[in-house]
Amino acid sequence: MQNNSSNQHATPRDLRKDGLWATKLGFYLMWMEYLAISPSYERARRYRMGSLTDEQQQNLPADFDAVLSVYDDLGDVQRTDFKSWWQDRAMAVFGHEGVKPRVRRVDTLTTTYNKRATERLQTFVDGEWQEQAQPNTALVSIPLGLTKTQITRQLNKILESYDEQLRISAKPSAKYPLLGTRQRKNTLFRYLAVVWMRSAMPRQALWRVGARAKVSDTYSPELDPKARVVRGEQIYDREVLTILASRAWSRGVALAENAARRRFPSYDKVEHGLEPNLHELWELVGSRRKWKRAQSKKATR
Repeated sequence: MQNNSSNQHATPRDLRKDGLWATKLGFYLMWMEYLAISPSYERARRYRMGSLTDEQQQNLPADFDAVLSVYDDLGDVQRTDFKSWWQDRAMAVFGHEGVKPRVRRVDTLTTTYNKRATERLQTFVDGEWQEQAQPNTALVSIPLGLTKTQITRQLNKILESYDEQLRISAKPSAKYPLLGTRQRKNTLFRYLAVVWMRSAMPRQALWRVGARAKVSDTYSPELDPKARVVRGEQIYDREVLTILASRAWSRGVALAENAARRRFPSYDKVEHGLEPNLHELWELVGSRRKWKRAQSKKATR
């Protein structure tokens, strides 16, 4: 399966809307993709559509109200592209209030141009600094006659003089904040790919799933997912890839079920999470892929 996790031509304008701003768009794209494979989120979608079977109605998660709340905020992700979803639904949930903090020039002082400096500084404090949610800010005088090297060196010394805690930005408010961004998007996509691939290959050995999904840069290229198993050949590689694919599957499911409960990215075990039914999951994944292909064809006509 191809990596469809591009930002779909998102522009800087897409990161600002109605007094909100956001960064790290790729993580929100991953959030959307994981919602699309979450059994709990799909249960919420069908519940709102009134299409749950009697059996599904009887086996709703104990925390289903929390999942429904997320669904009501983020909506159906099966039949929408990321850019439309971001603009129509996600920005209001993931965006931070105010203006994104940035370095800016407040005023320039010269021998003939300095009478309104105090006024301009006060305007900045009362205006943009407030809009940026009052970040800790250093007011610095930079003589323009210095070289860039001198300015950089002296600015670094000033910044280093501040206590580290003071230099940590206060987290802007967002209804659904990211839990952390140390995790690489490529890793999140690999786990997603394993979930996709396993749903497409439910009867295949996990090492074949891992090879097909390219879960490991080291071991996936060494094994042909279509190869006939020869006794005693590449046993170690298959065993390692089986372990890696199994872990990726477990983490992918945990990421999806946590995403449906407004926690992302998180590998924590979800107490009331649902385990995917591979047949149902493949119907969901396959149907969404067909819809995406049809939309892509329409766009190129």
